[in-house]
Amino acid sequence: MPPIEDPNLLVGTNTADDAGVYRLNDELALVKTIDILTPVVDDSYTFGMIAAANCISDIYAMGGDPKLALNIVGYPAMGDPKTLGEMLKGGHDKAKEAGVTTIGGHTFASPEVMYGLSVLGYIQPDKIITNAGAKPDDIIILTKPIGIGTIIQAVLIGKDEGIDMKPVIDSMTTLNRDASRAMRTAGAHAATDVTGYGLIGHLVEMAEASKIGIEISLSKIPVHEGAVEILDQGIFEPGITMNLNSFSNRVDKSKIDSNLVNLAFGSETSGGLIVVLPEGKVDHFKESYKASFTIIGHVTAENKGHLTLIK
Repeated sequence: MPPIEDPNLLVGTNTADDAGVYRLNDELALVKTIDILTPVVDDSYTFGMIAAANCISDIYAMGGDPKLALNIVGYPAMGDPKTLGEMLKGGHDKAKEAGVTTIGGHTFASPEVMYGLSVLGYIQPDKIITNAGAKPDDIIILTKPIGIGTIIQAVLIGKDEGIDMKPVIDSMTTLNRDASRAMRTAGAHAATDVTGYGLIGHLVEMAEASKIGIEISLSKIPVHEGAVEILDQGIFEPGITMNLNSFSNRVDKSKIDSNLVNLAFGSETSGGLIVVLPEGKVDHFKESYKASFTIIGHVTAENKGHLTLIK
C-alpha cells in the first residue's frame, strides 16, 4: 500500500502497532482494529469469549477505551445454527463486559469456522501509548503467562494428558482492561499485546519501532504449566516456525539451547500486555493492577532494533 499522507492519522501501519489512531479534534481520536481467528477450544461459547477478548485487546494495548464492535463470521453454509448462536453469544457477553456495544456484523460462507471483531474505541490524542515509545533503562512487564499456542496444539492432536486447561482458558478469557488502565495511571512509555507473533515477535517490533534494544531474562518469563514439557516431546505448533523465520535474525540467543526459547517464539491467543515504563513507576502500576505480573527485562540504548535473551 502507498504511504498515507493525512495529518490526522496519528498511528498508521509504519510501526506495526496494534491499532490505528485517527484524530477527530484536539480532545478526541478514534482507535480502530480488526482481527479474526479459528477456534482454539471445542466449546463454541468459550471460543466466542476468547475471540472477543483477543480482538478488543488491541484497543487496550494503545491505552484506549473500546466502545463499538462489528462481528466478522466465516461459517459453513450447512453448519449448525445453534453452534453459531452460542459462539456469537460468547462474543457478545465478553464485549458487554468490556463496555463494548456490538452493532451487527458480516457473515460469509467458509469451510471452517472463523470469528472475530472489528472494534472501535476512543482516546485522547495526547494519551496514546504506542509500541514506539520505549526508552533506555525502562522496565518491561508481562501481565499473562505464555505457552497458549503450544498447549492448544497438544489438545488438537490429543497429547494434552495431564494439562489443566482451566488456567489457560481463564487467561484467554480475561480482558486486558485492568492492565491497560494501570499502565495509563502509571505513565507507561510503550505497550503492545502478545498475540500471533509471540512474545519475541512483538518485542522485536517494539525494539524496531522505538529504535532501542531489549534484554529479556528467560528465567523470568511466566509460563503456563506443561507448555515446555509439550515441546520437549517434539510437539511444535506452526506459529513457532513462522515466528522463528520472521524474527530470529533480530534475536541474540547467546547460544542458549532451550525449548523455553522456542516457546517464547510461539503464537499466543488473547495474551497479556507488554508494558514498558520507568523503573520508578513500577510501584504505581502495582498499586493500580491487582492481578499478577512479572518484570521480564529492560530496555537498552545498545543493539537498536534487536532483542537479547539471557538466562
